Formats: sequence, C-alpha cells, structure tokens
Amino acid sequence: MKITNIETYVLEWPPFTKPFITAIDTITQVSELVVKIYTDSDIIGIGESHGNQLITGPATVIDRGLKPMLIGEDPLNIEYLWENMFKFTYMKDWNVHGWSRPQIMAAIGAIDIALWDIKGKLAALPIYKLLGGFRNRVPCYVMGGYYQEDKTILDLVKECEDYLKMGYRSIKIKVGGVDLAEDIQRVRAVRQAVGKDADIMLDANEGYDVQTAVRAAQAYEDFDIYWFEEPVHWYDNVYGLSQVAASTRIPIASGEHLYTRYEARDLIARGGIKVMQFDCTRSAGPTEWLKIAGMAAMHNIAMAPHHDPQIHGHLVAAVANGLILETFPDPVRDPIWGELFKVRPEIKKGEVELLELPGWGIELDEKVMGKRAVKI
Repeated sequence: MKITNIETYVLEWPPFTKPFITAIDTITQVSELVVKIYTDSDIIGIGESHGNQLITGPATVIDRGLKPMLIGEDPLNIEYLWENMFKFTYMKDWNVHGWSRPQIMAAIGAIDIALWDIKGKLAALPIYKLLGGFRNRVPCYVMGGYYQEDKTILDLVKECEDYLKMGYRSIKIKVGGVDLAEDIQRVRAVRQAVGKDADIMLDANEGYDVQTAVRAAQAYEDFDIYWFEEPVHWYDNVYGLSQVAASTRIPIASGEHLYTRYEARDLIARGGIKVMQFDCTRSAGPTEWLKIAGMAAMHNIAMAPHHDPQIHGHLVAAVANGLILETFPDPVRDPIWGELFKVRPEIKKGEVELLELPGWGIELDEKVMGKRAVKI
C-alpha cells in the first residue's frame, strides 16, 4: 500500500456573539483542520487538528512540508513516518519557512490520526480494538462554566443543572478569571445545585501563580473537587505545580498544552499530577499519546485527554488507565461536534459508546465541508 495524495482543509465557524472567557483567554470562534490521506488501495484516512485562529499554519506545514515526504510511502509504517516528520522540529534550518514547532506538531498530529484511520480500515477494526480493546464505553464530562459578559452565578447554576438533565454526572467549570472570593461563591453555588453525587472539576487554565494556586486549592477542598486543572502559570508548570499538588488533597490534572512525550515525562515524574490530559489532536497524534499513556500507567496516573471525543474516545477505551473524556454539549460553544460529522458516536447518559466501524468510525459531512472548508 502506498500514499498517493494528501488533501488539507481549513474550516472556520462564525465568531461567537458572546465570547467564551477563561482565566487567560477569550475564545471568539472555533476552527478545525481536516486532512485526507489517499492510498492506492482506495482507503482514505481522515485526520484532524483543532484550534481557534491558528489552524492555517499547521495546514501549510502539511501541504508544503510533510506531504512531499509522505507521497509514495507505506501508510502502515507509522512509527517510521512519525520519526521522519518529527525531524522537522530539530533538523538544520528547521524554521526556514517560518513554521513554529507547535505548528509542526499540530500538523504531525493530524497526519498521524489519518494514518491510524487507514490502519484501522485495512484491518476492519475500530481503533480502540486495534490498540487493545479495554472497553467500548467511556464516561464523559461537560466542559462548561465559562465566564461570559453579563453571566451571573444564577446563570452558571442553571447551566450546570441543565447538564445534569442531559444525563451528565461530571461537570468542569472555569476558575481563575475573577478574584478568589468570587470564584469560591461560584463553586459553592454549583456544588449546592448539583448535589454531592455529581463530580465537579475546576479548570484554572494556568491562571494562578503558585502561592495563589495553593490558597485556591485549599479553599476549594471544601467542595469535594474531582480534580484541579492547570492551576499555575505556564512558566512554572512542573516544579511549581508539584508544590500545589503537595499542598492539597485535590488531585491535580495537567498536560493539554504539552507537545511531546519528553515534556510529558517531566510532568509525570516531577509535577505531582494524578491526571494526564495530553491532547493528540493538538499535537503529535495517537502514536505519541500511547507512549505517554504507558509512562502514566507506570506512575499510577490516569489519562483524561483534552478535546475531541471522536478521536480520544478510542484511545481512552484502549488502555487500562483511561479515565474520562472531555465534551462540549453546547452547540454554540462547539458547532464542530454537531455539524462536521455525518457519522460519529453519540453521547448518551454521560457516556460515549464507540461504534464498531473500522478506523475512527467517523464520516465527514461533505455538505458542511463544502460550506466551511477551504482547501490549502
């Protein structure tokens, strides 16, 4: 089998009427990179990578950098191809085209996802079975509770109550974007509304310094928090994070902003985390994710990847230390989930049940592609 062609598309959705705000970012719209890898056996692999307004860079990396080296190669030689693509991040004059390492790693991730799709389709197996088949159902949590203009605590409470009505039992909300006293009020109100049986995760999006994160973690302990995510600023997200982890009984989650197994190794060994959130659709793909999952398992750390349950669902279902998936049930916040796929798994009663279709088990809606996609 040989790769005969690679097509790369950038999709953008209209800006939000009300941006979604975290501790450090204002999310104004969503976009997606889609890649199609064609083969001489008529199998087409589908890959993707996500972002806000940053997807054009990785798409250009694929079209001008990775595509020429992949045409004619055997798509089943995934480890070999991954290592050759990774050389773009360190070879001589690696940035001669102006591509950043994060852009290259996002491009590698999209290609790697498509290569695994080809392998699954050739084997006539869903990816989760191809990789180990630990289970076929994975629990999910809601990513909600954003800050927004004019959004009150009562609005936040109603939002979380609506998630429970949808069948979810785990909800993540944002913290770190207002003063600690106000965030404590928000978290207290949510806990009172959802009751003691629902799980609450808190996501600070790297919004605190270490000392504030320690105070926040100790204050949030009163509300039986499932995990405290990315509590410290980016520059101290290993050693400083370990100080926060040592100060609280709340499990610490982190890793969505990592690019490789090497950063993950340091976070696992020294960061004090209990939950690893490496996102293979943001960087590096399933080939790297699996290596990280193995390291995490040896340190009794669970895998709960950031974003894209249609991809990460298979990975979490394939390994024994897979924990839970992130989902965005609000169609305003995540129009991609509702619009892009003609076939994909459904979320029912707070779980994803994976389809027994080969590869990732997804089919793009070509009408949406025609409406939203720009071919690079």
